[in-house]
Amino acid sequence: MFKWALRSVLGVVFLGALALVITIAAQDATPFSKADLDKRAAALFVYGSIEVPHNLAASDHPQRDLFDRVAAGETLSQGDSQTYRYAFQGVLAAHQRLFQTLDDNLVFATDHAMAAQNSVHGLGISGKHDLHAASALSNFVELSGNLDNLGDAGPFRRIFLANEAYKNLTDLMVHLAPAVHSVVVNQLDELPIDNGALGQSFDVFRTSLQQAGFAQINSVEYHAAIAKGVASYADLADVVQGTIIAELSPFEHKIAGRWLALQSVSPQLLLP
Repeated sequence: MFKWALRSVLGVVFLGALALVITIAAQDATPFSKADLDKRAAALFVYGSIEVPHNLAASDHPQRDLFDRVAAGETLSQGDSQTYRYAFQGVLAAHQRLFQTLDDNLVFATDHAMAAQNSVHGLGISGKHDLHAASALSNFVELSGNLDNLGDAGPFRRIFLANEAYKNLTDLMVHLAPAVHSVVVNQLDELPIDNGALGQSFDVFRTSLQQAGFAQINSVEYHAAIAKGVASYADLADVVQGTIIAELSPFEHKIAGRWLALQSVSPQLLLP
């Protein structure tokens, strides 16, 4: 009886492993073109700023009308933008445990920067909330370390680091995209590292989305700041992909998975 049970368990494990290997082997690991990166960066922004948070808001949410108007691209007044940002932040706060489970780089603070101007014409961020820019910065530092260590790693370690780098790349946008619709303060931490094009693209990305977070929702200024930020994020993705391709063999990259592949537990995006 014990042997039969052991064989059954081993059989299930083997079949599961085989299915995983086949799934990975069937994936396309061809590097993305710059146009592909631009499309995916824009789609990932929509995923993080609208799709997920709006879907988490209950259908009978008191501000459901505002959520729908934002999703439809309607320009909100200054007052409606403030009301929406408060409601949006409330939805994120209600699901903090879920977000922390998905990414341990999430940074929380209570009554953050109470002397700094915020995006709803007040000061600070009261209560316990995740800090979008600080969380993204944590991912960026980790991403930089992933890439720096590729050259000294063995094959299995390279595969792991590449996969981690792509996950951190995704998490950068998932953390910062909601900032344009949430309550944020006019304050950013300095970059702790200076790593050329990677750091420059990240800094423009986070600064631009921070700027969008202070503009009226769906205004000209809002869209201009987002477009600049998303373009810089795509540039950053290009540097990350290029670094990984240069350090990994084609077979290693296929196993690691390219950006937004199944291996890095990435969202399925609706591309234009």
